[in-house]
Amino acid sequence: MSSDREAAEPRASRPPRTRRSRAVAPWVRTRLRTSRAGALLLAVLVLATAFLAAALPRTLDRNADLALQRTLSDAPPANRSLQAVEGDGSVPGVDSDPSVFNTASADDIATAIEHLLTTPLAPSLKEESYGGTTFKAVALKDPWIPLAGEQHPTMIKLVWVAGQEQHYKMVQGRAPVHTPGSTDWEVALSTSDAAQLDIKLDSVLHTAGATLKVVGLFQVDDPNSALWSGAPCVATACLDFDQQTPPDRFWQVSALIPGAAVPDLPSFASAQMFWQVPVVPNHLHYTEVGAAQQLLNSILNGQQAANLSQQTAVDELQITSELPKLLIQAKQNQQATGPMNAIGPLGAGAIALVVLLLAADLAVDRRRAELLLLRARGGSVGGIAGRLLGETAVLVVPAAAIGTALAILLLPTPRWQAAVQAGAAAALVALVPFPVRAVLLLRGSNPVRRRPAERRPRGRFNPARLVGDQRRLVLELAALALALGAVVAVRRRGVGSTSSFDPLLSSAPLLLALAGAVLLARLFPVLLAPLVRAVRRRPGAIGFLGLARATRTTGDADAARGQGRRAPTVLPLLALLLAVTTAGFGVTVISSTTTARQLAIRQQVGGDARVVGNDQTTLPPGFVAAADKLPGVRAGTAMVVDDNATLGAADGSAASGSFLLIVDPAGYAALAARVGYGQIDPALLDAPTAPGAPVPAILTMNMGSTAASAEQAVQLPTVYGNLHYRVVGTTNGSPILPLGGSRIVMIVSAAAVERQLPGTKPLIDAPNGWFGIGDGISGNAIRKLLTGATAPGGSTAGAAPGATADPAAMPVGSSVDDYFTISTVPDLAAKLGSRPQEHAAEQLFWSAVAASAAFSLLSLLLTLLRAAPERAALLARLRTMGLRPGQGLALILVEALPQALAAAAAGAGLACLAAPLLGPGVNLSAIVGLTVPDGLRIAAAQVWWLAAGLAGLCALVVVAETVVAGRRQINTELRAGDQQ
Repeated sequence: MSSDREAAEPRASRPPRTRRSRAVAPWVRTRLRTSRAGALLLAVLVLATAFLAAALPRTLDRNADLALQRTLSDAPPANRSLQAVEGDGSVPGVDSDPSVFNTASADDIATAIEHLLTTPLAPSLKEESYGGTTFKAVALKDPWIPLAGEQHPTMIKLVWVAGQEQHYKMVQGRAPVHTPGSTDWEVALSTSDAAQLDIKLDSVLHTAGATLKVVGLFQVDDPNSALWSGAPCVATACLDFDQQTPPDRFWQVSALIPGAAVPDLPSFASAQMFWQVPVVPNHLHYTEVGAAQQLLNSILNGQQAANLSQQTAVDELQITSELPKLLIQAKQNQQATGPMNAIGPLGAGAIALVVLLLAADLAVDRRRAELLLLRARGGSVGGIAGRLLGETAVLVVPAAAIGTALAILLLPTPRWQAAVQAGAAAALVALVPFPVRAVLLLRGSNPVRRRPAERRPRGRFNPARLVGDQRRLVLELAALALALGAVVAVRRRGVGSTSSFDPLLSSAPLLLALAGAVLLARLFPVLLAPLVRAVRRRPGAIGFLGLARATRTTGDADAARGQGRRAPTVLPLLALLLAVTTAGFGVTVISSTTTARQLAIRQQVGGDARVVGNDQTTLPPGFVAAADKLPGVRAGTAMVVDDNATLGAADGSAASGSFLLIVDPAGYAALAARVGYGQIDPALLDAPTAPGAPVPAILTMNMGSTAASAEQAVQLPTVYGNLHYRVVGTTNGSPILPLGGSRIVMIVSAAAVERQLPGTKPLIDAPNGWFGIGDGISGNAIRKLLTGATAPGGSTAGAAPGATADPAAMPVGSSVDDYFTISTVPDLAAKLGSRPQEHAAEQLFWSAVAASAAFSLLSLLLTLLRAAPERAALLARLRTMGLRPGQGLALILVEALPQALAAAAAGAGLACLAAPLLGPGVNLSAIVGLTVPDGLRIAAAQVWWLAAGLAGLCALVVVAETVVAGRRQINTELRAGDQQ
């Protein structure tokens, strides 16, 4: 009936049905508004992480570019050039085709060579040098020209360099001109060469078949200019040595001729055209080395070489270059330092990952009730995860983009793809953990509450809490296995000696720290249990309550949440331990590098200072006494050094090219002890011998069948005859040679030599070597003593002890280094210390240490902020029971600091343990700059100071957060119905 009535009623009388409208609040905007502080903190964290991730490849590229450009810049222009020669210079006296010797073709060929150096190389037009020269120098026949040695005549070359007029200033006379077909040549000499050879303006020099008239004396604008490197000995005379035995010195000079004389050069002597086109050292980037090597191969031996021959119509144009060797050297240096450079950033990256995981874990823990409620109301796991992913992406993607952009802008390098990939990886790592952790929570949630019978038993010792679930146990065992495998791999293959980057080797300290964190997380409650029992018997509840809260384990997580307590996590402990271990290992590497460098430099020098005369040059009278008084010198020893001695053996054989050292045994023993190898017992050399008897000798290696009782002989320098000796011992090296040198060194006593051969007293009284012991010995001070003291031919001009020698006695155009090999520890240390590889590796280590410390402190701060509401409520309740503010601070410190202190102590211990575990496989030679033995030295003091500093920062963070949180009022924390 009712239905009929409804049907009979007119439709217009029915009330209109209205569709119920639903106002849906925007998810992302609502969530960000309700947690602005957390959103801002996440954005800042992601921005910093993305910036550091994107900055790492750009920093490595910049360091590699700097090292490559330093290698090219330090090389002489000739070594980083394309060098081409044309002409029959290999056959002296045979004339070449004069048609190829002209300035026009030289310009065209220079332009063609420039065009070969295309991207990624670029020609350095300012340093370009080309022209014509005599292939071999000819002798000057004039008897009035001074000689540098005993009888070798002074040699001269004729040179024309394109554009030479713009690079010198004519001091006297005029520029030379040339008459075609004439045998008389007009030349110009530098004022330095003229003064050295006592040549005046308008002097006539005679050679075989031609005469040279000096019509001009000039002075070059810059003797070190690359223009003159293609034609050496133009600015100053060169001191050279012939191939005779013993070698004789001679001067070699180059005289300038005009460009018009170039076609007639073959009529003067065997001649050739030359071109030298250097590359711009700062133009090439390390990422372009492969392309540069391919280009150079094509230029030297490939299609480009064939094209050049066709373009210039010169079939015998020979192009050579030392540039490929420089590129190979730079590539090997960079590859050798790569594994060491990766250790610090890998540690910092692992700690950043831990912090991001901790932030995601704490975010899910904070929103647990909300997520479970959404799931209970019918929300799907995928839908909730998608909303959380979108909510996180709104913060992460812009922050990561800004961080990556900042790294690209602040650290300019040509390659940007690696930085973008690193920034994207950091964004992905920050984006994924939060939704994934929420999915794991929702899938593991069970709305049915466990019955009391199913709950875990509570007691003092719960094996289930110690062992954990199976998945965690498998992961921990995997971490331990990886750490063990990394240690074994490092000890077998080594780090720093491989030719490519190996993640397992470079991450060995990180894996060792991870294994330590796993063990510490398991053992932490057990290690702290005795302290808990100890404070339980003491009056007062602060210590016991704080330690009891510090030793809580995850235990029954549901019960913990039911009581309003958060489930603690081991991630902060892991972050702190990783930070201390990786930072401590970095400090160990830096300290070991410094120690190894000092030792290697001292062994390279052979002491703290070294002065050895070249060939027959001896030390000036009074130098030894004056050098012993130099600042920093504690002791010095002089010796006679013969670097080309021939030692006779008992079987009649001979060992040529050996070192003979005639020394003071006590001084030499002190020197060897300072160097660290080659130690001797001076009593063996000081043993009394009869006049004419063989002298005792110590060898650095055995000579085949040589026996200690056999008598042998060695030829002394010049005319002193044969010295008979008997081997009384051996040693493992000598300061005269770098460690590992294969040449034989024989050490004998000066007194014993003089007893056998009294005529050697002048030789012993005029030593040619001096070695100093001390700190901060100046090489310039040593050169100042030697300046002007040595004249050509081995004669000496006396200098009063402690006084500067007369500079006028030094031959014009020569220097002290032409006569002596001078090296000191400070000079070599400064040279090695300025190497980009070392500076970059050290800077990268300290940057990684700073980033690791910052991330570890952030992990601790995140943990404290998450527990702040619970801690504030606890303090408020205790305040109602009479707890004083100071006791509240002590309670929080007792609760929070044991974990931080344990992590710092364990990290320092692992860092010290890493030195003997990983040290034998770590090669520091690439960073040191010299060959050093493998191994690390334990820097216990520095590591423990670093750990103490990080632990102190943790304590400050805890105190600051507690003081800020303690300002909250009691009535705020104790509101009715609060779920703290």
